[in-house]
Amino acid sequence: MALLKLFGTALKENAETLPVQTEKAPEVENAEMSSPEEKKDGKKIISITWGTGMPIDVIFNFIHKNFEEEGFQDALVNCDITYRDAKEKIIRNDLEMLFKRIVLKYKSDIRMVNVKIDNAQKALALAAASDMEALRETYEEHLSEIKEMQQQLEANDPKMTTMIESYRRGFLKGIAANAVNFINNK
Repeated sequence: MALLKLFGTALKENAETLPVQTEKAPEVENAEMSSPEEKKDGKKIISITWGTGMPIDVIFNFIHKNFEEEGFQDALVNCDITYRDAKEKIIRNDLEMLFKRIVLKYKSDIRMVNVKIDNAQKALALAAASDMEALRETYEEHLSEIKEMQQQLEANDPKMTTMIESYRRGFLKGIAANAVNFINNK
């Protein structure tokens, strides 16, 4: 019992000097993930990131980007529907190019992982080889997911066109604001 009291007192004293841990909110707009540990004022702050921390997160961030304000501003400048349609095509093309860039990145990473697996197996570093194989499987899963996303985009699946819908919503609000402004100034 005396031992527990001794440790209990020591724990209470140390609890006052322990650094406070805080959580960092995920940044949707930022494609780069923060490091898991940062130092601030000599204290260790643990930040929690979301997503995989891999290139596929850039695609998810783009799809969930809100283009509503941009659509609104564009409608205030030019409320022609053909302008809106052209801008929607640009957004869609940006996503398609993002798919291509990230697929190329994953394919390059898979080639590099395959080389590392071969080298590890030749050196009989089987634990390292199995770690690399697991990483390769993750990359292949991400490539499969990207392929599925591309097919959904081609089929105009609403899950893949949220950024276009947000632009369209903003554009329509801008047209409405233009109309109200026109009516009020007459």
